[in-house]
Amino acid sequence: MRISPLFALLLALACGAPAFSQAAPEPQATPAAAAPAPAKPASAIIPGSPLAALTAAASSPADLDANTPAPFGTTSFGFSLANTLGSEAAGTFGDFLNAIQQSTQLTPVWDWLQSFPKAPVRRAHLLSIAEGLGVTILPALLVELALRLLLARPRSGLISRSVPPPAAVLSEDEEERGLADAEAGGSEKLPGRRVSLRAWGRRGLFAMLYSGLRLLPLFGFALTVAALLASGLASERPAHLAVAGIANVYLLARFLFEVLAALVAPGAPSLRLVAMPGRRATSLMRQAMALLATGFFGYAVVSIAQLLGLAQPGAMVLIRLIALVIHIEIAIAIWNSRHLVGRWIAGPPEATNAFAGFRRRMGRIWHYPALFYILALWVAWAGGVQNAFGVLLRAVLVCLAALVLGRIAWSGSSFLLERAFPDSSEAAHPALFARARAYNPLIRVLIRAGIAIAVIVLVLQGWGVNALGWLLTNPISVSLINAGISIIITIAAALILWECANLILAGRIERFSVTGRTRQASRLRTLLPMLKATIGVSIFLVAGLICLSKIGVNAAPLLAGAGVLGIAIGFGSQKLVQDIITGLFLLLEDAMQVGDYVSLAGMTGTVERLSIRTIRLRGSDGSNNIIPFSAVTTVTNMTRDFGYAQISIDVGYQENLNRVFAVLKDIAQAMRAEPAWGAMIRDDFQLFGLDQFGANGLVITGQIRTGPGQHWAVRREFYARVYKRFSEEGISIPTGQQSFTIDPAVLRTLAAAALPGSASD
Repeated sequence: MRISPLFALLLALACGAPAFSQAAPEPQATPAAAAPAPAKPASAIIPGSPLAALTAAASSPADLDANTPAPFGTTSFGFSLANTLGSEAAGTFGDFLNAIQQSTQLTPVWDWLQSFPKAPVRRAHLLSIAEGLGVTILPALLVELALRLLLARPRSGLISRSVPPPAAVLSEDEEERGLADAEAGGSEKLPGRRVSLRAWGRRGLFAMLYSGLRLLPLFGFALTVAALLASGLASERPAHLAVAGIANVYLLARFLFEVLAALVAPGAPSLRLVAMPGRRATSLMRQAMALLATGFFGYAVVSIAQLLGLAQPGAMVLIRLIALVIHIEIAIAIWNSRHLVGRWIAGPPEATNAFAGFRRRMGRIWHYPALFYILALWVAWAGGVQNAFGVLLRAVLVCLAALVLGRIAWSGSSFLLERAFPDSSEAAHPALFARARAYNPLIRVLIRAGIAIAVIVLVLQGWGVNALGWLLTNPISVSLINAGISIIITIAAALILWECANLILAGRIERFSVTGRTRQASRLRTLLPMLKATIGVSIFLVAGLICLSKIGVNAAPLLAGAGVLGIAIGFGSQKLVQDIITGLFLLLEDAMQVGDYVSLAGMTGTVERLSIRTIRLRGSDGSNNIIPFSAVTTVTNMTRDFGYAQISIDVGYQENLNRVFAVLKDIAQAMRAEPAWGAMIRDDFQLFGLDQFGANGLVITGQIRTGPGQHWAVRREFYARVYKRFSEEGISIPTGQQSFTIDPAVLRTLAAAALPGSASD
């Protein structure tokens, strides 16, 4: 029998509860002349806590004498409890296994067999029993066989004249299809045609006649044995008793076999009263024959051994072993028929109600409780349990009831959680319910753990173990329960505070966004990860210290050690501290935010993330740069508040400046009139005028005030429109090319000087 480890632990605790509750022996009185003992350091275990209960830490500051025995649990922390539990469990189940071993030990049988050579009376009785069986049982079996052969023709005629109801007989094709469906996991197909009452009555009459013909040989066997016994054969008492007992058991086993054969009729499908395939009927009869044969031969062996002087302990050993074989055969039959019976328990597959689901689950697992009950019944009986059948039946029923109640509570808790935390899309406050729904797995685990403990307690109570009383009175269990409740409340309070802080921060950001204060919203959104980290660490650090104190750990030494460790880490990591402090001031001064385009530490890019120590900067080429705050000395933020699109345009020297100025202003006004560009341009185009005389032309400058980070787009669009408009207006834009113009008079003068006489041409 396989025992649950948790049950073993609880049973061991229940057996060992007096040991835990024993008071520690009082220390011996110290003589008055003895020197005062030095002061002891404060204990790291809080008195009254679970650790104190588990380790039996002394609550009194009095010293113990060297000869005083140490209280339970003080010699080795943790291992003493495990050793005690293990020894208690080993002792309890060791006694039970010892009882089983003693009840199945073949020593009495072996001693009885060894005594045969020294007991001539027993040998004489054995010969007389063998002779009696030979002269009575053997002829009776021959008579039975002869009658069976004589009645074979009438039985065959009766089978041929019988008319089977269509619903009770399967054709070979239907039987093959049914077995194939059963092997595939589906329901076996049986004909569902209705049969008239008259047809069933005719069929039952033929089945009774057929059964009578099969039972007539048994009457011949019984009359033959009775006649031979009455004639004086097997007159000695041991032989007479053996023949009578074996004959009676044989008749009982054959009668039961024939009754079952009348119902399933493996060799006569037309007389079968129970609708099933022929192969299944044959398999069922084989299993029944094996069980009846085991019982018959077991009875024969035990009865003859008792008649030959086997003592009652030896007979009981043989009976237990034969019963074990029968239980194993029944377990094999249950395992082989698990699918068939499971489908019958599961019911129709199209059913969808709650009871149908329960039936389907039971259909999948029914054989496990059945196997456990069959094998545990023999173990309990062999172990000397009084009324083992009733005790095991009660245990199984209690387990089933507890499991059913636990399943109902399990499903009910899931339903209530779904109702308490509905889908965020259907809730009035989606964000709130989405965060609350994230804790569903944790709440479900706690509830199901409580349900599992309650089921175990109910099972133990039903089995007669006062688990509830032990849990409510034992110091260890009371301390653990109190500590568990306190820890759950502490964690729940910490989670509530954490979620309240998140809701406040999220609400603050939302209010800033709704009221148009995007700058404050962006700044708070940038600081949100660090704020959450700080708040979360603070809340859960306090909660963790409270939980440690509830289980008995004194947090004061931990805090002192943490402080010293923090100072040492601070001295050893000054660069890290510098990064954190610099980053804190930069964030408080709002020098940059996530999404800003900045230039710092020789790099330029978009701020992607700000942690408490580093800046993640995405360059214009897509590179990801991580810069510590300590490397930042100057921050150039190009997307803060507003921007200026600086305009610089070259025109030719021959152009009319007033005309050029008018065209530029007209382009800027046209852009601002458009909704898309007007949302970016905040002021009119500021024309500075002629800025300088360039090598290729006149340089005209100005600027357009835009939103933060929008000046690049405005400048590109303005330049594109200037190029198009200048082309339309004929305004030249000088380039780097140079052109030369030569006066023809000068060219003729040069030619005359070079070639005399050509000037007249």
